[in-house]
Amino acid sequence: MAINSNGVMHVARVFLPDMLKQGHGHVVNIASIAGIITNVNMAVYVASKWACIGFSESLRLELEQEKGEFHVTTVTPSYIDTGMFKGVSAPLLFPLVKPEEMVKQIIDGVKKDKVFVRAPDMVNVVPFLKGVLPTRAFDFVANILGVTKSMDTFKGRPKEEMMPEKSIKKVK
Repeated sequence: MAINSNGVMHVARVFLPDMLKQGHGHVVNIASIAGIITNVNMAVYVASKWACIGFSESLRLELEQEKGEFHVTTVTPSYIDTGMFKGVSAPLLFPLVKPEEMVKQIIDGVKKDKVFVRAPDMVNVVPFLKGVLPTRAFDFVANILGVTKSMDTFKGRPKEEMMPEKSIKKVK
C-alpha cells in the first residue's frame, strides 16, 4: 500500500507545485487492471491499485480546473512480463505484456494526452463489461477467462533478486 498508493500521491505532491507555477505538466501513474478487476490472492494489491486509479482520476479532474495545460495518464496493464509476476498464468485473451511494448504504449499515450493506457488491447473492454454486467455475471466471465485462477501458479521473483544490494550491483 505504501508504494502503490501512497507512493504515487507523495511523488505527485513533490512535483505539482512546480507544475502549477509553470502552467503545464503531465503526471503518469502506473496502476493495474487489478484496480478494476478484483482477483483471488491479491486483495491488498488490488486495493492499492484501486487507490491509485481513484487518486489519478480525482487529480486529473482537479488539474483540469486549473489554468494551464495539465494531464494525468493512468496506466492499467494486465500482467507485464518483468519477473514480478513470475509463474502467473495469463488469463485467456490477456497475454503477458512485454516491458518494451508497455513503455512504447505509455510514451505514445503521454504524447496523445490519453487519460488511460491499457494493455493488452482486451483490457480496454474490461471497464465496459464491469459497468454493464451484474457483479456475479462479471465474476463468471472473469472466472471463465481464467482471471481468478491466474495467481494459482504464481512464484514471484526470488527473494535474492529483490534484495537492495543485488539491485544496486545490477545498476552499476
